[in-house]
Amino acid sequence: MELVTAAQFSRDIKVTKSAVSKALKNGRLDDAVVNRQGKIFLKKDEAMKIWESTSDPLRSSGAIPRPKKVISTENEPIPDFNASRAKREAMMARLAEIDVEEREKVLVPSADVEASWIQLVTIAKTKVLGIPTRAKQRIPDLDKNAMSLLDEIVRETLEDLSAQAA
Repeated sequence: MELVTAAQFSRDIKVTKSAVSKALKNGRLDDAVVNRQGKIFLKKDEAMKIWESTSDPLRSSGAIPRPKKVISTENEPIPDFNASRAKREAMMARLAEIDVEEREKVLVPSADVEASWIQLVTIAKTKVLGIPTRAKQRIPDLDKNAMSLLDEIVRETLEDLSAQAA
């Protein structure tokens, strides 16, 4: 158990001496106070725990103690400030990662991928549907029955592919 003065404690936690004095005056640190021959000392570890649990990290001066009761709205408890801030920071870090990956072209918006695939499938379908016509150009003596048979095979193949994709 290390005992420190209010001034030493304020330097350790990097706040003003008056912030620690206000906390002592308000009774926030009473559980960590030790009185030796009229001089006030603080149990450093215990005072740190109390300070962290009752201080708003965004404020540099002494914080107002938080109520111990958890207030809930619609059966959902409101998390404490530090938990909310940690969750927000984690979400902001994730958004930053996604932004970096998008800029590095590792991630692509799904709408762009879908549009590219639709374009590729449409081109492939058009090319496959043109097979009977190209066959007729290369083999001029194909009769109408052979052409309709080729057309039927191509369409049947395309329908099978679309049925498997669905």
